[in-house]
Amino acid sequence: MFSLLRQQKAILRALSADVVGTQAQNHLAACRPRRQTLRLRGADEGREGLMMPARLCKVGSMHSLSSDRQRLRRRRRKQIRRRRLAALVVVFTLVVLAVWASSLIPSVRPSRVPDPMSVEQLGVRDVPGRAVVARLEGIDVILPVKKETTTAVAYHPVDNPNTVPFSPAGERVSGGDLAARLADVFSGGGGLEYHLMAGNGGDHSAATAGLDVGAVPGSYVFSPIDGHVTAVTKYELLGRYPDYEVDVQAADDASLLLVMTHLAHPSVKIGDALQAGVTPIGRLRAFPASLDQSLKQFTADAGDHVQVVALRVQPQMAGF
Repeated sequence: MFSLLRQQKAILRALSADVVGTQAQNHLAACRPRRQTLRLRGADEGREGLMMPARLCKVGSMHSLSSDRQRLRRRRRKQIRRRRLAALVVVFTLVVLAVWASSLIPSVRPSRVPDPMSVEQLGVRDVPGRAVVARLEGIDVILPVKKETTTAVAYHPVDNPNTVPFSPAGERVSGGDLAARLADVFSGGGGLEYHLMAGNGGDHSAATAGLDVGAVPGSYVFSPIDGHVTAVTKYELLGRYPDYEVDVQAADDASLLLVMTHLAHPSVKIGDALQAGVTPIGRLRAFPASLDQSLKQFTADAGDHVQVVALRVQPQMAGF
């Protein structure tokens, strides 16, 4: 009788040990706590009980791990939001600066064309004054026509490697790259307005090697610098259009030669002394409407003008 009861208890203990052991192993595999065994006393003294984990894994450690991950995710989301906000601020600032800069950079607009009657009333004795249009290695280059008759001022490259570039005086209103335009905006400009044009010879000369000063045909053209006349030459422009060229040697630098073209009725001869802005050298000629002049993109007329180019020459080649 007693032996049968003991056998049944032994069977129950074995089954309980299997179930409890399996559950404990699964739980411990997840969190791996430290283990130790306890002796469970049975009904009879001296018998060992079930092997049980002395300390079960704490649920709080799993919750702690989940909380750390959530905090890390929240921190990353905040960083991403801050970076996006900073990027939006930068983009908005650039857009505002671009709009502001474009509003400050003037666009190309036709220049005012004086009334031909008013040009006739301005005689040769009405000198244009000393309106500086450019500088040439320290020499002031005076506007060669009266300001009242001027339609536009523009610079362009020429196909001659011996040219000396002008340093424009005034405010650029068109032409050039964006960096150059912004430089003019921040420098303040002032004085005469001028344009930069494309032209042949960009690989051989600077962008300001040639100076075109537009005016009403028939306007008096004055010497832009102090100097002497070294040549007065009649030629045909493009082999078809009669034109005059007057060469002026600078008084302050005998190696600088100013070549002036697109003139009519020259009033000087070789050897004549010239005073800047005072001595007339001829009149501005009118070209046929069939001739496409680049300056007309900035004026409301055909773009008639006098062209001035500075060359570096040997003094003896200039005639003096």
